[in-house]
This record gives sequence, C-alpha cells and structure tokens, in this order.
Amino acid sequence: MAHETRPHILVIGAGVIGLQTALTLLRAGYAVSIVAEYWPGEGQPMYTSDWAGAHWRTHASAEDTELCEWDTETYRVWGEMVKQEEREGRKGESGLGVYTSLHYWDTVAPEIANSVSSLWWSSAVSDFKVIPPSELPDGAHLGVSFSAFAVNVPKYLQYLLSSVEALGGRLVHARLPVEGGIEAALEKARVLVGRSSIHAYINASGIGARKLVRDEAVEPVRGQTLLVKGEAKRIATRVGKSKDDIRIVIPRPGSGNSIIGVTKEPGIWDTSVSENSKQTILDECKELAPELLGKDGEFELLGVQVGLRPARQGGPRVTAEVLGGGELIIHEYGHSGAG
Repeated sequence: MAHETRPHILVIGAGVIGLQTALTLLRAGYAVSIVAEYWPGEGQPMYTSDWAGAHWRTHASAEDTELCEWDTETYRVWGEMVKQEEREGRKGESGLGVYTSLHYWDTVAPEIANSVSSLWWSSAVSDFKVIPPSELPDGAHLGVSFSAFAVNVPKYLQYLLSSVEALGGRLVHARLPVEGGIEAALEKARVLVGRSSIHAYINASGIGARKLVRDEAVEPVRGQTLLVKGEAKRIATRVGKSKDDIRIVIPRPGSGNSIIGVTKEPGIWDTSVSENSKQTILDECKELAPELLGKDGEFELLGVQVGLRPARQGGPRVTAEVLGGGELIIHEYGHSGAG
C-alpha cells in the first residue's frame, strides 16, 4: 500500500453531522477516518440521526447570524443536490425531495411579532407567500407557504455513508473511553485507526459530548414521532401556544410513508414510548394531512420513534481548540434538532 501523504482527519461520531463533515473533507482532498459507537440503521436510542423527521426548517432567530448562515447554506446546497440528481437521471438518490411547506402559527409568536416581515428566512427560500386568512385552518393566527426540502432520513444517512466509503473514508465501529477525558479518548482513536499522527480531530459526538468533553451544557430534548402509511402531499408545521407545542407532517420522499409528530421535552432521557403523546399526535395531525386518513378517518400507524435531540444550553459549540498535547480539535455539537 502506498504511503498516505494527505493530511489525515479523524472524525468522532457518525451522525448526520459527522458523516457530512467527513464527506466534505474527503471531497476537499483530505484522508478521513470515522470512529463511532453508533451507526445509521442500527436503531440505537442514543443515535439521534436515525430518529429524525426530517425537513428544512430554521430554528435560528434573526439575531443568530451564524446559525442563519448555516441554514441558508443548507437550503442552497440541498437545492443544488436535487437539481443535479434530476439532470443526471438520479432523482431521489440522496433521499431529498422538494415540497410546498405550509407553516402556521396559532398565536403572535416572537418570530412574527411584526408580521411576516420579521421572518429573516423569507428571502432565503423560494416561492414564499403569505397564506390568505380564508385558507387558514381553524384557530390559526397566521400562515405562510414556501418551497422546502423533506428528507427520507434512512436513505439520506445511507447516501452519506456510502459516499464516504466510496471516497476512501475509513470506518471504525468502536466505543471510545470517556473516563480519562478527551486526551485519552483521542489516544485510543489513534490506535484504532492505526496512525500515530493526526492532522486534526472533529468532535461530532452529539449528546455524547456531555461525557467526552465533560460539557454539562449538553442536554437531551426528547422527541417522539410516528411513522404512518402514505406520502403526504406537502410538508406542514403548526406552532401552538408555545415554541415547543408543535405539530408536523413530513413526507418521506419515495418511501410511500410520512412522519407526523412531534414532542419537544428538554432534559428528558427516557426513550420509552409515551402512549399519551402518541394519541395526541394522531389526533392533532389529522387536519394537517387529511389525504393520509383512511375510510375510518384515522392514520394507519406503522411505527413509533423516540429520539434524544443533542441540545446545548447557549447554542451549538462550533469552535477550534488546541489541547495540552498540541492536538487540534474542532468541536461541532449541540445543534439539537437542527443537525
């Protein structure tokens, strides 16, 4: 085997952030290894990405300029991916799809305090329109529509993983020790990938960062969603009396199924199914996707999903740090539901 001359990056974590970071680095010419305990498709409760919805919806306020830039860039890149797949006859290969997204608010939420002019992202999306009052569901205060992306999550994760492998990324399935701190974990990672020297490390450990780097600001936000039969015609989001009171319908492109939900429960580590939440979701999402209801007026439930969003008090940590031994580590975790 030829001696590797490219700078070698070691990524910790194989969630959507770790996989996308690895893929971006490989495309930029770096050699990349990923070390992770959990991987796509294993159904592990602590692996958040498997349980995501998912769709493009910003969580950033206008004051969070860096987060706004990330969301704007994601919208742009996904748009380019979809167009390229269509041009090359690979439509849907990544699991991305473009849909009309309907977003309703039941109250005068802070983000629309000054009407829709307060929505920083109205100029970042395509086909943005205010929904006429006559077309709003009962009880809704305001609504907008725009073009957005829905994600067939299992397919998208496998697309990222296979793309990493195709470009020569090395995958190591292992649990890193956390008892001795980050330095001991990195030493173990170097042994696992068989390299004494690493150019830089990426900490994309998600909720695991709470122990890996002893960041007590990291906390779970429990989320429960339901997989139902039928592919919804559009994405729909309805925000109730609080920012955590949300109902969603997300088609999973090409799967024939949709995700409905959702709960947001900060600080809750329990990944067991809540029957009360399940029934509430089934009842309250009906008006958002009536086309998915059977003759009996009910959804056909295929499964229940519970995941822990890797949130962080104070927002995501995306910073560079040089450790005592000279190791350069880039932290990127704490994105909650915006990974």
